[in-house]
Amino acid sequence: MTHKKLRQEIREFRRTKIFFAIPLIIIGLVGLILPVIPGILLIVYGIMFLIPTLNKKMP
Repeated sequence: MTHKKLRQEIREFRRTKIFFAIPLIIIGLVGLILPVIPGILLIVYGIMFLIPTLNKKMP
């Protein structure tokens, strides 16, 4: 993989990460009501997509 192609893929992921984060948060909120889905975990992952600096602060 070339340096240029890698940069392009990183830019594309930065644009599309919101499309991953929003459904994770919504499913997480539903998971707070339904005990089958791990709600808090999905909410945390969704927030970590939106705010990447939180990933460094988590143990």
